[in-house]
Formats: sequence, structure tokens, C-alpha cells
Amino acid sequence: MKTSARVVVIGGGVVGCSVLYHLARNGWTDVVLLERQELTSGSSWHAAGGLFTVVRPNSAAEMHRYTFRIYRELEKESGQSCGFHFTGGINICRTQDEIDSNARMQSACRRLGIEGHFISLEEAKAKAPVLDTRHMVGAFWEEEGGHVDPASATNAFAAAARKLGAAIHRFTPVTATSQRADGTWDVVTDKGAIHAEYVVNAAGLWGREVARLAGIELPLMPVEHHYLVTEPIPMIEDLGFELPQINDNETGCYARQEGVGLLLGAYEHKMRHWAKDGTPPDFGHELLPDDLSCMEWNFEKSVEIMPCLAEAGVKRVINGPMIFSPDLGPLIGPHPALRNYFCANGVMAGFNQGGGIGRVLAEWIIGGEPSLDIFNWDVARFGAWATRKYTEEMTRYFYENRSEKVFPYQSFPAARPLAMSPVHDRLAAEGAVFGTGFGREHVTWYAPKGMEAKDSLTYRQPNWWGQVAEEGRRVREAVGLYEFSDMAKFEVSGANAGAWLDRIMANRLPKPGRLCLSPMLSESGRVIGDFTISNLGDRYLVVGTYAMQLAYLRHFRKYLPAEGVTLKNLSDDLAGLSIAGPKAQALISALAERDMDTTHFRFMDAGTMTLAGVHDVTTLRVSYTGETGYETYLAKADQPRLFDAIRQEGARHGLSLVGLRSLMMLRLEKGYPAWGTELAPDYYAHECGMMPHVKLDKGDFVGRDAAASYGLARERPLVLTVDAGEFAIWGDEAIFLDGEPVGYVSSGGFGPVVGKHIALGYVRPDAFREGGSYAVEVFGELRAAELQARPLYDPDGVVMRS
Repeated sequence: MKTSARVVVIGGGVVGCSVLYHLARNGWTDVVLLERQELTSGSSWHAAGGLFTVVRPNSAAEMHRYTFRIYRELEKESGQSCGFHFTGGINICRTQDEIDSNARMQSACRRLGIEGHFISLEEAKAKAPVLDTRHMVGAFWEEEGGHVDPASATNAFAAAARKLGAAIHRFTPVTATSQRADGTWDVVTDKGAIHAEYVVNAAGLWGREVARLAGIELPLMPVEHHYLVTEPIPMIEDLGFELPQINDNETGCYARQEGVGLLLGAYEHKMRHWAKDGTPPDFGHELLPDDLSCMEWNFEKSVEIMPCLAEAGVKRVINGPMIFSPDLGPLIGPHPALRNYFCANGVMAGFNQGGGIGRVLAEWIIGGEPSLDIFNWDVARFGAWATRKYTEEMTRYFYENRSEKVFPYQSFPAARPLAMSPVHDRLAAEGAVFGTGFGREHVTWYAPKGMEAKDSLTYRQPNWWGQVAEEGRRVREAVGLYEFSDMAKFEVSGANAGAWLDRIMANRLPKPGRLCLSPMLSESGRVIGDFTISNLGDRYLVVGTYAMQLAYLRHFRKYLPAEGVTLKNLSDDLAGLSIAGPKAQALISALAERDMDTTHFRFMDAGTMTLAGVHDVTTLRVSYTGETGYETYLAKADQPRLFDAIRQEGARHGLSLVGLRSLMMLRLEKGYPAWGTELAPDYYAHECGMMPHVKLDKGDFVGRDAAASYGLARERPLVLTVDAGEFAIWGDEAIFLDGEPVGYVSSGGFGPVVGKHIALGYVRPDAFREGGSYAVEVFGELRAAELQARPLYDPDGVVMRS
């Protein structure tokens, strides 16, 4: 066995073999895979191998599509069959909500050219004669659906990797991983040690144990998962063609043809965790004792639409363990606490996602970044708050409720609350409806007296629609108070603080007492961060998206010098309050022990001051609403005192408590982009309107060379008002021009003052046309839209500067 390699991949399931293959395919052939037993010994060998591509979000759809399409190519490269069956797929719709869900996915997938469309119940019956359509109200056809043979597909990745020069060592368990001072790794096995530049943990069921060898904990928990295979079914024997993949999302069931019978799998209504304390080290090609009572409800619902199941004998039952993250999504990417340590764990649908995961991890390792925004699967989306208890509760909830749809702005009840602001109880007493993000509770909206403080779940206009609009109007007319703690907050100090920040940020740093908005670019010029940077004289405060804080830290540390810079993550140490509206200046002037008029504290000023007797309050004159506004950050212990003072004085100025959804609606009237929708690593700075904040003449900075040589933009942003009527615009809807799809909505909502549905989005550059005949696809219907060349509210920005 070699004693050194550029990359060591730990784990020989489909994901590990895909990572190895993609590294070798991209020219890194000095790579080694270590497998404790035989290839596929974990969850891969007993997987169902189903394939589908119509899925959200967009990055997941791209990963599924890439994986689906690579199997044919892989068979040619490896000389090994993948057992690839291209059958298409049918999504069963039992309710109008499921039709709406599929219509939204159909529109979203137009961005990638993924084909899916509704078919009649008669067509569904013709494509899948096993169906009884009496329990269906609709059917959605996925062109790129099918399945692969798990063992064959895994071994095809392995064979292709070997052909390219990669090495695979079976029956070689890893017993230790230790990192050297230079960031490289020693990977120890019973056959010797390998010194590697990078380590990839793709250990599947043993991902937790392998992570602990490196001193980290991953939020993963194994569960039991059943599927059954029937005896031959006469109806299928006589078909003469293969059935499509059948997905019944509302019951958590999936089915496909297996031989001349059916394979039926279910996310059981009663799930059971397995090996919560750790996966047994000697577990391999074993199964768990089956208990079909766990999927009794699922089976009964499946018989409704596939009656032949009731008469079919059961040939075999598979109960195999799978390992999941809290939201059932993969954990991939560089671990934020370690150098050169990559994760490829918790992959629920390895044969649907494994090819795409191998692709982006190879890109990340070789090029320093993936080619698309995959934060929804990034290991950095979970912090230390994702404990074992949290992981257990969340995996149970999402598994048992797999049949439930995810609605816009939906928050889930499991494992809450974890972290709350010091004024949480005060907010709750006022009717606050809470959401959660990165482990913390935040106010989404306030229910008035007599109204239940709870979201209704719908793709159309929910119960909070009118109330959020009313909150927005109160901000525009007087002043609103936001609890504003959920921001990533970093303090940067030291002799080299300014030079370091100037190196990693694209804008010029502000002068003392001032702030600026700045994107952060990757080496290739992609937008990977969006910040407010305040120069407080002796230090800088850098504020960004709360959920991104570990991803930001990962990037910061990549360029952090050995000395001269002190970087502190104060995200959970500082609480926040924000006021905005035409009476905000009068309100803060009554609280401040200094002059706050526009001469002494201008728009984009920043300083530390005393407010209502509370000392050391960092105050920024900036607002995401487009109104006069102030963000304040202070010690958590002081937040209740300032909150009470603001409310007391605010009563004289028409103050209202407002939630973050009103903020997100108000910013639409200004056309302001948001992180994760209009701003993301999917875009270069010149494509998303950020070039005014990129100063190419300031000197060298990360991404400067790429930004200086940008080619033609692939897309350009736009703002549309939409005649959506009783519907709602949420994001991902396709944009049409002259009847042809030309782009997509990135986010949408309702302008509380302009009184219109607003969509922010992207179109091809040649499809940006004032006066053009635009439309937005809403639940399969084209709704007329109008391009807005200027912000709908205060287009010259006079209000927020006054």
C-alpha cells in the first residue's frame, strides 16, 4: 500500500467511489480509497436505487440531473453495467396541494431544462397499468426517472476510477486520523499509514465514528428503513414494457418494477432509530429484523392506488439502516473546524445524488470552490447547537413526516426552542409567531388579538399575508421595531485588521465612524458573502447572514494571518434591535445621549453610544426597508432594558412591533437583493448587480483578477410586478417573454405600500426589455407581468437618507 497520496477517501459506498472517480477524472490520480470491508458494505448494497430529477431547490435538481445522466457515460468508461433503467417517473397527486407542489417544481426546473409535465389520469394508467386512479386527482410525469442496480453502479464508479489511476484498498479499516502542523493528514490503517494532503469522510453508516477520529462530531443518526419486493404479478408479466418509477409523496411511498413484480418502499409512519450510540464496527452486509407493522399505514395507502399489491405475495423484505442529518439532507464540503477535511456524509439518496456530490467535492478540493451554490447541503449549515438530542428529534420528525409538503416560509415544530433572545417572552406576549434559523428563534410576524399565532400552510396566500402587509405599512407610515439578533456578527481588531479585511473584501473599507456594504468574492469571482462593515475606530464590526456564519469563518480562516489580526465570532454574544420608519430619527434622538440629526449622524454612519442609559450600543444608520433606519447591537444582558425604553418612548411616535417577514416584503419595493436568493455563489458580481461595490482600483483582493476579466454576463437581474390575483409569488417560478421561458423568479412577495405582487429574478441578458410582454408561471398558469426599471418605492433613495 502507498505511504502517501494527495487525497484519501474513507468509505467504499457509492458516494466514496464517486468522489474518487471524479477526482481522478479531473486529473488528480494520486488518490486512494480505503474501505473497511467490501465495497457497498454499508447502506449502498441494500438501497432501492430509484432515480428522479424534478426536485427543489435548484441545486439539488442539478445534482440529481447530473447523477442521472452520468450513468450511461460511466458504463462506457468503466466497462461495467450500472443496471441503468430509463423508465420515466410518475408523481401521484392525491390532493390539490400536491398538484400545486408539482406545478411549482415544474416551473422551477425549467431553469435547468429538466422536463416534467402533468399528464391525464388516462395517460397515467396507460404508462402504469397497475394504478387505480380513483384515488388520484392528478399525475405528474418526470421524463428523467428510473433506477440503477446499487452494487453495479457503485462498482462502475470504482472500476472507472481504477482505470484512471486511482487506488482502492478493501478490507482496510481506518483506525486513526491525525493532522500535522502544515494541515496535512496521517491516515492510519491496520496495513500502515498514508500521509495525505486531504481527507474525505465518506464513511456512510460509520461517518460519526470516522469524524470522531479527527476530533469532530457530525449531526448524524441511523434509522431503520423498509422496502419489500413482491412475487411475480400477472399484470406486470403481461405488460411487454417496464413500469415507470412511481412516487406517492403524500404517503411517503415509492415503487418501481423489480423483475415482474414490484418493489415498494416507505418512509414508515412509525420510524425507529438504530445504533444511536454508534454503528457496530463489525456490521457489514447484514440486514435488520424486519417489522412490516411499521409501514402498515403506508402499505394500506399504496394498495389504494396499486390494488395488485393486495394479492401479491411478498418475496423478500429489506430492513436496512440508513444514516441521516437533522433535515435528512447530505452533509458535504470542508468541515469548518478543520483544514483539508471534507465531508460526504448523511446522503439519503446516494444513487440519485452520489454522482453530483462526487462532482462538487472534486471541484471543491481541486479548485477551492464548487461550481454551484450547495449551501443547503453544506456541513457548515449546522453548528454546535445540533446536538445528539436535536438530531434524534429532527430525524424522527422529518422521516415520519416525509409525506408532508414543505410550504413557503414554513418552520417546523420539532426540537424547539433551542436558543431565544432575552426579550423572547415579551415578544410572545404580543402575539409573536416564531420561526427558527441556525438554531435560534426569531419573530416572523405578529398575530393581532383574536387571531391564532400560527402559520397556515399553503402555497397560496396564507393567513399572515394581510397582517404582514399591515406591519409593512406601519413601518412606512411611522416606525417599526424589529428584534434583530439573528445576524452573523464578527469583530476584527489588531494591527493588521484593516489590511486583512481589505484583502478578503471587494469594496473599499470605510473610514472611522462610517460603514460600507461589501461583497466577498471567491478566487473565481463568485459572490460568496454580502456584509455591512463598520469602522468603529479601534475595531471593525462585520455583519452578514446569520445562518452562514460557519461558512464565513471557514473562508476567513483560509486567509487569516498568523499574527496581527484578532477575529471573534460575536453572533451569539451580541443581541440586536432595529428601528425603521419616518419617525425613527425622532425616536432615537430622544434615547441617545448625543446629537443624532443628519449632520451629526448621517446615513451610513456607525458608532458606539449610550441609548436610554445603556452603554456601548453599536449603532448603524442603515436600513433594509428603504426608510430612515438604525440597527443596534449590544450585550445580550442589556437588550431587555433597551427594548423596554424603545417601546416606552416609541409610544409617542406610533411605534409598532414588526416581524422579519415584513422586512423581506418591504425590501422588494426597493428591489433590494437578499442572500440565498438574489445573492449566492451561483452568480458573479457583474451578474447580480454588485459591481458598484467591487472596487477594482483599490489594490489586490481575493477575486480581483477574476472580476477584472469577467466575460459577458450569463444572466441579469430584474424586478417585475405580477398580476397574481389571489395567488402568491414565492420564488422559483419561471419567467416568460413573448410566451417563451427566459428566466426565473429568485424571490417574491407583496409590496405593502405599492399594493402589488413583486418578483425579483434573473433573465437572459437579451431578454431584458422595457415594455416587453412578460409573464410569470404561477401554478401552471401564465400571469401577466411588467418590468420595473426603477425601484417601486422612493426610487431616488431620498427617504432613507433624510
